Amino acid sequence: MQSKLASEQQVEMMVPHLTASYYDRTDHFSAHGIICVLAEYFIEAEAMGFFTARLAQENMRTFTVQENIVYSPKLHRKASKKNGDLLHRVFFASIGQTSYAFTQDLLDPSSKEQLVHLESKVVNIDPETRRPSKLPSWVTERFSNFEKIDKPILSTRQEDIIPPHDAFKTVTRTRPSDMDSNFHVNFSVFYRFCTDCATEASLAGHYRHFKDDMCWFPVLETKATFLGEAPASVMLDVYSWQDTDHEQRLYFAIYRKNERIFQASFLYSLVKSTQQSISKM
Repeated sequence: MQSKLASEQQVEMMVPHLTASYYDRTDHFSAHGIICVLAEYFIEAEAMGFFTARLAQENMRTFTVQENIVYSPKLHRKASKKNGDLLHRVFFASIGQTSYAFTQDLLDPSSKEQLVHLESKVVNIDPETRRPSKLPSWVTERFSNFEKIDKPILSTRQEDIIPPHDAFKTVTRTRPSDMDSNFHVNFSVFYRFCTDCATEASLAGHYRHFKDDMCWFPVLETKATFLGEAPASVMLDVYSWQDTDHEQRLYFAIYRKNERIFQASFLYSLVKSTQQSISKM
């Protein structure tokens, strides 16, 4: 692993050739795989000095509450020994009384073309009440001096996404291996629940246009809100439906019993990927 830049505010590092674990059953770099890469290299960025590592040292619990991600279809490529490295960049965006925001990018290291852009909002949580808690004063004083990005991110709350009566429904069970150090289902796993549900719905004929395994179609954008928690070994109801006017946009809502704990909209490409149609970087 090669670090190109490391500070409390920004870290850049090279992501080496990706292993098979990031690719799906169609041998393409999956949306869930991309999110796992971002999550893993964010931890590496903390190890290199990114400011959120100091929060962990204070034994503060932080939960992701909202994420917007834009994906280039070029990244939905088939596994190949020719696939080159990626450049990962994490950058401080803003800080508030109980939350902070940051961005992550995956880029082509040669051309600097942006292949993934993630905007994330994270809230400090009281470990006893599991409710938002003010960040310590030293945190806001120290990090309010950071240069903030020009464009505010995640400034508006995602509107409620409620399943219609005819939404497709599947059921999944959470596993102990889905847990993170907060002892709830890791945020990345919810994306896998959605893409699995999308494939089930597509193969069942629930969507217009889409009739195949959804792994063949690049995800272009995701907007997600994390509304609650899920422990291990519980059943979750996963709903999906298609926008009535925009066939590329699919919606998802995940419930634990009667509580909606996750919601998202995914924008899919209408073009099915093949080995020949995906450009090699």
